[in-house]
Amino acid sequence: MLPSEGLYPAVLSFVSALEAIPHLGARQALAHLLTSLLVAQSLHPADLMRATLSPLTVPARQRYRRLARAWTRPWLSPSVLTPVLVRAVLRLLSVLPPAPAPDGGWVVVLDSVRCGAWEIFTVGVAWHGRAVPVGWAVLPYPWPKGRFTPTVCSLVRQVAAAWPADQPVHLLADRGFPSQELFATLRRLGWGWTVRVRAMSYLRVAGRDCWAKDLLVAAAKPTWRSWPATYGTGATAASGTLIIGQGLPVLPWHQRTGGSLRHRAAQQAARRRHLRSKHPGRPPDASEETDAWVILFSSCAQTQAVAQGYRRRWTTEGTYRDGQGAWDGRHGWDLEAVVAHQRAAGPVERLVGLWALGTLLQCWLGAQTLRPQAGAVLTAHLRQWATTPRLSLWARGQFALTDPRGHLPTWLVQAIGAATVQLRLVAPPPDPAQPEAA
Repeated sequence: MLPSEGLYPAVLSFVSALEAIPHLGARQALAHLLTSLLVAQSLHPADLMRATLSPLTVPARQRYRRLARAWTRPWLSPSVLTPVLVRAVLRLLSVLPPAPAPDGGWVVVLDSVRCGAWEIFTVGVAWHGRAVPVGWAVLPYPWPKGRFTPTVCSLVRQVAAAWPADQPVHLLADRGFPSQELFATLRRLGWGWTVRVRAMSYLRVAGRDCWAKDLLVAAAKPTWRSWPATYGTGATAASGTLIIGQGLPVLPWHQRTGGSLRHRAAQQAARRRHLRSKHPGRPPDASEETDAWVILFSSCAQTQAVAQGYRRRWTTEGTYRDGQGAWDGRHGWDLEAVVAHQRAAGPVERLVGLWALGTLLQCWLGAQTLRPQAGAVLTAHLRQWATTPRLSLWARGQFALTDPRGHLPTWLVQAIGAATVQLRLVAPPPDPAQPEAA
């Protein structure tokens, strides 16, 4: 395991290459904070302050004060960090390009996660099973009346303002987000979209007005069907393609055992019980019948490509899990537990900013293990981390940073140095319309 003293110089060079902070002292403070996160693998104040590098012996109380001051600084706020992250993500992800959207360009995922009394909205770039956050917004929960949709649209505009005009974008979102305002915002920005809509959404399909659930009868389960459709009415109505289906369920090979099938059946039964208990005393609704169907509203008319591409929305779920409990509930960064103790939106925004920056760098380290240039020594270490190669980029980066044998310090410094070099390149990033790396 590489200590803070060995990791800090490389992280400081990385932070300097981001060109986010002109002041040297502020860059050093941010590098100290990011190094502490990578070494401690936790956002808990106690873990961060113990991992903070200091040339002198500093009492714990003073370390806590220094850490508390970081949540009042502007370095990690979305207004400062979003343009930096957009530039960094486009540069770094181009080394191991993700698969393009159905209509070309980059796939970004809009989603939210609830942490205690706070709702965190994020926009992340889908990258090999994870969504690297580039923008975020915070609302108290329960949401203030009339603030949900304006906050989402403002977040999308904030990311779009930093996004290069020559790099097309396709946004994915779940059924909690569709609205006329959102589609109007995406249309003005020139972004494509694929958004799941509710069964009770009212649309104009093939020249007639109807509920989305009325079309389920015409859709066949093993296939996907599509119709030209309009969401909303008036000048802000959005035109697109309505795609409905369930598809043919195909399980990965490692989920086809008897135990996995029993676990899946238990999950589905628990889901049905949850739906029945949401409104006790009311007659049963059609949720059990409609919940299994996927109803998508997309700016792209390629039915199969859109249906397959929407699966990448789940990349953000893995990213949220990494930030909280990770794969087993014990190896994550405890974002939810830390955010839940905050009393103001400002510190929450800064915590999320540190999480986003740390996620980018740790996923970059994980991606380097997938490159052909990884080398035989690193490949041998990969076989010791898990019995199968099914490790996410984030988990690979964590194993490299926390390797107890301490055989990877030179490689870690070189990998972070490679990110620094990539950020300092003058040439613009290539278009992601390339085949996804294995």
